[in-house]
Amino acid sequence: MAAKISLRFIIIIVGALTIAFLVYQYLQSLEEKSTVFVASSTIEANTEISGEDVESVEVDAQSAETLAADSIQSSEEIIGGFALKDIESGDVLTLDEDTIVFPEDRQLYLTAAGEIDVSAFIPKNKRLVTVGLEPDAAVNNVLEKGDWVDVIFTREENDNTYSEMILQQVDVFQVEEVEAGASGGGKAGMVQHVSLLLSPQDAVTLTNAKQQGQIDLVMNPWNGEQAEISPVSLSPQEGSE
Repeated sequence: MAAKISLRFIIIIVGALTIAFLVYQYLQSLEEKSTVFVASSTIEANTEISGEDVESVEVDAQSAETLAADSIQSSEEIIGGFALKDIESGDVLTLDEDTIVFPEDRQLYLTAAGEIDVSAFIPKNKRLVTVGLEPDAAVNNVLEKGDWVDVIFTREENDNTYSEMILQQVDVFQVEEVEAGASGGGKAGMVQHVSLLLSPQDAVTLTNAKQQGQIDLVMNPWNGEQAEISPVSLSPQEGSE
């Protein structure tokens, strides 16, 4: 009987010590710190990553493993590279080739003059088409890279004006403002060169529309959906009513 009690007592003691050891290890892991590198601000797609875009933060070691097992170990691993996608402020920077072009590959994304080669960032199944628009045709010149737009085509035929939405949910790849030379300055004197990322077929559609009539861009919500839109026809008589 005494032997059984002693064995049970030993098992209880060993179990208690094991639990205490595991709890101690867990508490120790909470005290251990690791350095994680995150984006200090939003890094836009197709832009170079600088030292100002990266900051280090101290987190407990267990959280570091949870956040990103493949996170960068030094800011030098990505400074001088390029972002292929938008990287939001606070995002952990990882060794993801789909998100970052690393410095050792940067020459592939530069022109002979050392400038960023925009064409290198165009997906293989896409084409880039640019339209030059005045404020009233480009949402008052508030469009920015990364916005989504729909394209409305307007033409005149037999004294009637026809408008139809020919493209929807088009990705704005790049926006550049150019002075148009109009008097008065301000937005009235600016033209936005808006570069749109399109499929090859949509690129042909837009290019043809540019030659045949007028193009307007309307902003589409980031979570917007494509809709069935009927063409609109307006005769001079209707317009004067």
